[in-house]
Amino acid sequence: MALKIVRIVNKPVSSNCFLLYDREINNDCLVVDPGSEYPDELEQQLKDLNLYPKYILLTHEHFDHVWGCNYLIEKYRSKIICSAVCSEAIQDAKRNHSLFYNQKAFQVSAADICVEDLGFSWNWNGWDITFFIAEGHTNAGVCFEIGNGLFTGDTLLKDLRTVTKLFCGSKEKLVVTINRIKGLQGKGFYVYPGHGDGFDLDNYDLNKAF
Repeated sequence: MALKIVRIVNKPVSSNCFLLYDREINNDCLVVDPGSEYPDELEQQLKDLNLYPKYILLTHEHFDHVWGCNYLIEKYRSKIICSAVCSEAIQDAKRNHSLFYNQKAFQVSAADICVEDLGFSWNWNGWDITFFIAEGHTNAGVCFEIGNGLFTGDTLLKDLRTVTKLFCGSKEKLVVTINRIKGLQGKGFYVYPGHGDGFDLDNYDLNKAF
């Protein structure tokens, strides 16, 4: 099997969306954090690659990571997977922070599947995905592992301090999460973050998150 990962930069707020697919199996894909107000580039990639976005994986609830969900749900009937707290937060324009971005308030429907109900483990088309709660940036965050990839949302960004001052953020809880990620060093993971470029986890200084 060969997992392919394509990064799309969301707009108007620059954040990362990822498409995950395995052409050797089928044309299904996972969409991670579709955060564009008008997901034209995402739609073009789906057409160019002949992919069907059956599932949306959300690392957390903030509007710049979920803005494209309603488009995918309406057009493709995509199903959302996220934490239970995230499922609640995306339904609230204050908690997803869209209300505070030029008053473009919006809500996203509740998740179809919560990672807690999956037991934090899911097999997607032969690929094992392991989720873990990642509090700190927000109390709704999750990170997940698939293959040699670690998707961290805004919990861990390259060479940047993790923001903990937003609603439900906590520096103390971030310490717990970063220690959890520290346990993955030495295993060859490549980090796909919520903003900016990816990086190798093994030799990365995790203290930069603070």
